[in-house]
Amino acid sequence: MKKYILIITIIVGSFTACNEDFLEILPLNSLSDGTFWKTQEDVDLALVGCYSNWEQWWNILLFDGASDNAYDEHFGWKAIANGQVNSTTSISPVTPNEYYYGKIMKYNTFLTKIENIEIDEDIKIKYKAEVRFLRAYDYFIKTMYFGDVPLVTEPVNYDVNLPRTPVVEVQQFILDELEEISAILPVSDNITSGGHITAGAALALRARLELYMEKYADAMTDAQRVIDMNVYELYDGGSPEGFRNMFLPGSNENKEAILTVNYVNGPTITGIYYPQMCNTPTYGGFSSTSGTRSLVDAFETTLGKTIDDPTSGYDPNLPYNNRDGRLAMTVLCPGQELNGIFFNPLDRHQPDGVTLNIEYHTDGNAANTGYALLKYIKPVPIPEMQQNAVNIQVIRLAEVYLTYAEAAVETNTNEDIALGYINLLRARGSLPPATVLTRDLVRRERRVELAFEGLRYFDIKRWDIGTTALNGPKEGCREGSVDMTTGVVTWGNTYIKVDDMVFNPARNYLLPIPQSELDATGVSQNPGY
Repeated sequence: MKKYILIITIIVGSFTACNEDFLEILPLNSLSDGTFWKTQEDVDLALVGCYSNWEQWWNILLFDGASDNAYDEHFGWKAIANGQVNSTTSISPVTPNEYYYGKIMKYNTFLTKIENIEIDEDIKIKYKAEVRFLRAYDYFIKTMYFGDVPLVTEPVNYDVNLPRTPVVEVQQFILDELEEISAILPVSDNITSGGHITAGAALALRARLELYMEKYADAMTDAQRVIDMNVYELYDGGSPEGFRNMFLPGSNENKEAILTVNYVNGPTITGIYYPQMCNTPTYGGFSSTSGTRSLVDAFETTLGKTIDDPTSGYDPNLPYNNRDGRLAMTVLCPGQELNGIFFNPLDRHQPDGVTLNIEYHTDGNAANTGYALLKYIKPVPIPEMQQNAVNIQVIRLAEVYLTYAEAAVETNTNEDIALGYINLLRARGSLPPATVLTRDLVRRERRVELAFEGLRYFDIKRWDIGTTALNGPKEGCREGSVDMTTGVVTWGNTYIKVDDMVFNPARNYLLPIPQSELDATGVSQNPGY
């Protein structure tokens, strides 16, 4: 059994990073029984096909552009935040839309075909559990985006009329599946598992869904089950630098990660690799997402107080001094030094007064808000960009701590334990321990800790704060000028405005079903579109 697991781990690492494997081009349900589904090797390759593209980095890193955390200039996420999204809007780069059932059909085919293959029963059970997780995860994303979706558990042709199943039924299916497979999958950290799905991943996803369903007691229980496995730990948990390093190349030996999208270095990475896309122009990128004033303002001061507290020590003319250390590790702010250069998105020209500044915020490839993404970013020479892979964390221990803490707030139980978990995270920002667990504290910690990890829009949805969070101007930093010798910023009185957010409550935070799927399946459109 160990032999097969080793082989598939190596293959999965390569195929996840590549979009051209034959199992993606030729779906599993079209492989002939006469030429495939015969041997252990066939099953191994089919499992690779299931893992391939099960999730994409941009759905994690860029999705905050749909919220008040970030502005997305180059992809379609901003259309969600500004209310312009419709059934023909492209909101996901490169890949098919998330309503598409190609992956579900692939998983269903695998689960059906493997039953007739004579292989070691333990291997069969484990492989099935992994694919059942991938299917549950895909249904989780579908319900979060679209609400009611067809629940299909058998191989069928995609072009048939698939009726939408009530979201509560799909969610219960997900919960049941995750509970069952958590007893099958190994209790292991993500390093030892080689990127394979584990029991911790199943329970962590279950806790996330339970939190979103307001099943707070259940969410707390499952979060604690993950914590009690004692195989996960905060990555270099005592410093802001440790927080930043967790997201950089070289951090794949990371015991905080519970569920990851795995990539590998070298020529198997195709196209422009993501750090190059999110870097600023100085480092060969085009600033595909940038932070907002709202997000930056959410970080506390080193006194452990919000910036609107008159006793916080916040100075609007030195806005990034004496702040939660995670801010400088998450967002590159004007005047902040990176690789020996002071970041300057505020001046149209270089100090010579003639040369144009490619970082100026109105330029298409610049950080349009004046706040560049720093989380995930490690500037390296452009030719080395594709040699610096890092696994994208879909779920990590910090989120599990926050799930437990939110459940504790909402149920008024185990608040001392929850406060301890919160303070472990605050320590990474060099903040003083919080002494009282409140809803505001938990929500703020969740926002700053998990920024640019694809959860903010879903949090806005479940807290039903769209009328405030997703309405009004989307702003960046204040206008001003950066001294490129010292990094000192002279601030003006106005803020950079990049967009207007418009929230439509009739849509109930759901996205439109793409027109291609309406045409193919005949399902009804979501309200408000």
